Amino acid sequence: MECTIRLAQSADCDCLMAMIREIAKYHNLLDEVKINAQVLRADGFGREPFFRCLVAELPPGQGDKQGHPIGYALFIFSYSMKSGRIVYVENLYVDSEFRGRGIGRQLMSEVAKVALARGCTKMKFSVAEWNAQPLAWFWRLGAQDKTETAGWHALELEDEALRRLSGDTGQGAGCRVTPGVSQGADSDTGPWGARLEAVTGAGKG
Repeated sequence: MECTIRLAQSADCDCLMAMIREIAKYHNLLDEVKINAQVLRADGFGREPFFRCLVAELPPGQGDKQGHPIGYALFIFSYSMKSGRIVYVENLYVDSEFRGRGIGRQLMSEVAKVALARGCTKMKFSVAEWNAQPLAWFWRLGAQDKTETAGWHALELEDEALRRLSGDTGQGAGCRVTPGVSQGADSDTGPWGARLEAVTGAGKG
């Protein structure tokens, strides 16, 4: 199917948020969605974006949804101690009306091109165990299930656990924390700010 894939823009955030809510609804996680379009704009389209996003839209003359996003791939750059630069796909979504037409594969293909252009050697993503159809689809792309083959578990620290850890100085540890460590990500010259600029090309569209 003919469609256009482009970089997401700030003006797309309302549509992106609607699609994010559709994904959450499908996974019975709608009550857990804490972000909104304003948060997306701040986090994805500022000076140092926390994420990157590609959108698929219909070209002119393709019905009442022309120029309107019908799918998206949201991803972030990360780092592996084994292979260096990697990309993590947080969300892949195509409007139900347009599924089965190759749009999801096109989005993933473009993310792969972006990843390779940035020097990434690996793409990671996670799929719910019960979500058999997408799981099989990713296998057909050549994905490997590291949960089964390598025995890795995906762990998270949320809310209270994260705050509790941030206040933990480590019993018995005498480490001195240099100024600016926890603020580095928002600093023009901090270590994390410099890293993000190098890896993600922040501020380059």
